[in-house]
Amino acid sequence: MKTTVDYLDAVKKRLNLPSDYAIAKALHVTRAAVSSYRVGRTSFDNLTALRVAEILDVQPFEVIAAANVERARDDETRSLWEHAWGKAVGATAAVTLTACVVGLSVAPTPAQAASVSDESASVYIM
Repeated sequence: MKTTVDYLDAVKKRLNLPSDYAIAKALHVTRAAVSSYRVGRTSFDNLTALRVAEILDVQPFEVIAAANVERARDDETRSLWEHAWGKAVGATAAVTLTACVVGLSVAPTPAQAASVSDESASVYIM
């Protein structure tokens, strides 16, 4: 399971940022907020979680659920959020895998692509 610190480090790497101050600017939070995230005093609010998800190109609920795991005050609540996080990560993986399989299954072979003339080529968008 990913933590707030894991997501901060991923944002830093994705955006090639030099410091936590730069992370704070990218997430539209204060430097003190990033420091609080790093030491575990606080976790992302929903808006910050959405920004993180957008930067990392992951499902927003994944980051929101991870933040709620860290905020949970009892084992039952924590367990529910961990389960929700696992579903969010699984859904992301399933969508990615499906997109790859669909993309592979409809791509023409080089011979098929060469045999299509400009006049007969059609594109259908659904």
